[in-house]
Amino acid sequence: MAFIGLAIPVLTGQSNLTLLGTYLAVPMFLAPLVYALQSKNTGYMPEIKDEYFKLFLSAFFILFSISLILLHDSLIRPYSYYGVIAVMALLIMSQILFFRSSQKRSWIILFQIMILLLDIIWGVNLNYFYFIERTDIFFHSWMMQILVEGGRITDAFELYSSFPLWHILGASVYLVTALDITTYKILYLTNGIIFAFIPLATYLLSKKIFNEEKLALVTALFVALYPEILKYGLAAIARSSVSFIEVLLILALLYNRNTEKTFLALILTVAIIAYHTVSIPFVLAILLVLFILQRIYSISKDQRIADIDYMAFAVAATFGYWIYISLDLFGTVIRNALATAPSSISTESVMLAPAQELFNYLQYSPILFFVLIGTLEAMKRENISESAKVLCLTGLLATAVSFPGPGFLISKLGEHLNIERFGEYTFLFIVIVAAFGFYTSYLRSKKNAKKVLIILFLALALLSVSNDFVASDNPLVKRPFYTFYLTEEETNGFDHAGNLAEGRVMVDFVTHRYMEIAPYQEKINILEVDPSENEFLRSNSSELILVRTGELNKRPLKLATIEEGEFVAKPTMESLLDYYYADDTQLWSSLEDYNKVYESSSVATYT
Repeated sequence: MAFIGLAIPVLTGQSNLTLLGTYLAVPMFLAPLVYALQSKNTGYMPEIKDEYFKLFLSAFFILFSISLILLHDSLIRPYSYYGVIAVMALLIMSQILFFRSSQKRSWIILFQIMILLLDIIWGVNLNYFYFIERTDIFFHSWMMQILVEGGRITDAFELYSSFPLWHILGASVYLVTALDITTYKILYLTNGIIFAFIPLATYLLSKKIFNEEKLALVTALFVALYPEILKYGLAAIARSSVSFIEVLLILALLYNRNTEKTFLALILTVAIIAYHTVSIPFVLAILLVLFILQRIYSISKDQRIADIDYMAFAVAATFGYWIYISLDLFGTVIRNALATAPSSISTESVMLAPAQELFNYLQYSPILFFVLIGTLEAMKRENISESAKVLCLTGLLATAVSFPGPGFLISKLGEHLNIERFGEYTFLFIVIVAAFGFYTSYLRSKKNAKKVLIILFLALALLSVSNDFVASDNPLVKRPFYTFYLTEEETNGFDHAGNLAEGRVMVDFVTHRYMEIAPYQEKINILEVDPSENEFLRSNSSELILVRTGELNKRPLKLATIEEGEFVAKPTMESLLDYYYADDTQLWSSLEDYNKVYESSSVATYT
């Protein structure tokens, strides 16, 4: 399968996709070989004396202190910070594997995992002046500000008026705590606390599934380093909280549930619908796969996780909420499902810079390697339940729509049905089987092979925190994308232009997202480029052109390409945006013919 997947793009003349696919092909080729070589080995877990545990614990907190110093003393996070985080993760894994288990020790390890995750999350979104992730925070912060100042939901909420609980929670925390920080940082603070408990909930879930203490701790550590958990832990958007609620839902649905747990599962289902109603179809799709696999493997009724009664309730509750409370959203979902597929793939950087994309996907390679080994091991073992096997198989199947690759490159699904969001909801199943694969492989490995696995885990930890998706401030390898935070100087420049302008302000995509929120929304227009003349377009000479010069020195700016060469007022940006680099000298040098009316080290405005 690995070779077929690499061959198809070559045969279709898209060899760049073959390069990109190697991050999946290599583990698909290696995992069965490694499993076959280890299959006859006897498992053993070497342990060291308990008195050394305090040494590992002390080393962790020393490195934790160093990580805080690096965050405090650096304008952007240095590469050394990523190294410190990776070693902290390694120290936690060493405590799990090298020392005998005890409940007290497990709580100490879980506390360290929670601290590690908060270090990564808050080390970004609370560290920089205005962390913007994928720019959704501008809208969510505005909604929260409306609630804080007016105390009610207005028409500005648009579709979110049907599920405003995230903004209500943020506004409530802001008012109750009275902290002297901006509204968006309250969202980051709240989301970080919620995500810190995901490893704990995952630990409880894994322990119930496999009844193995060390494996449960490995699962908790894996989830703290999983790419989607880091991404949505940083983002603090409305659907971020669904990740935690979903773990609780699966824990409540887990087999041998009583009336109280069933009622809790129903409450959690309603919570997902109310917090982010668009998330529930993804959760139901995953549970449907789980339900089908349970029927295929003839899982007994008392061992099922998703049964027909629960599925019927969840579907009925979803459609009831959409039809009676969120009819506009229901119509939007239907229109997107029936929309014509776009002509290009959803991520241009896949085509433009496959080598950079490949490096930034490498954290998925060891995860897939462990997922494959975990699935093979689960299918063979007789001492784990059939339900556990089905969970592992679900995790394997979930990689097809969760990892950047097959599902990510399907244009229709990627653009209209947001298939890339599956990763946020499948993480739990993937982490469970990946941790199981790592743990069982470590058990079966001989001394040198154990060292290789430890090194592989260290690489996973390093790549997970340093890729451009979660570290665009200073990634190991940059991809065509924007820096995920704004400086105070940049926002001052935006506000100056917005207040100065009597007409339109022509701006790049990120600035457009910032200024489309009141009070500048009537003034902004995406900066347009005539590609044939390599010049900027505007309707008259009085309109301002704002350029983020500081960003342009580091990364390209996203502007609108107008092939017709004539200015378009407020164009539909989706199909027009392209990246323009600093080495497009003819385009940027044309600004010399304009009058510069504002300049800082980050922003310049021309008229």
